Amino acid sequence: MFIPEIPNNSLTDEITQIVELSKKIEDEGYYFDYDPPATEEELSSWEKEHSITIPESIKDWLRFSGYSNICNELAIIKGVKAFKIDCELVPDEMVIIGEVIGDGQFIGFSKENGEIMWEDHGEVTRLKSFDIFLKDTVIRMLQDS
Repeated sequence: MFIPEIPNNSLTDEITQIVELSKKIEDEGYYFDYDPPATEEELSSWEKEHSITIPESIKDWLRFSGYSNICNELAIIKGVKAFKIDCELVPDEMVIIGEVIGDGQFIGFSKENGEIMWEDHGEVTRLKSFDIFLKDTVIRMLQDS
């Protein structure tokens, strides 16, 4: 498993925990894929092209890995080229950045106010930042694996 260098940013602790858990359970048949980080140019180009600001906490994840498949699609965080805008499956304000649990749940953010949004078959939960999603969902589920 390739693991990019862990950046020193707001998600350093969460990324470190996810990487350690990934290494621990990979031998048990779980699949992980971490691509190299997104560049600052990729992030700013996407923002300029779409006139939408990516929340800093999401940028901090992308500065670690530009695309991630965590634990057999427990969570997929896509790169900026694969972000979805104006998807009929989620509220109009939501930019989809990935999928959760592989059963039609989406993680993203509000293009209006930057809130992290988790859409679960029509029900939307709003989180203050991406680290809450990582702590309360990804890390917790990896620990239970």
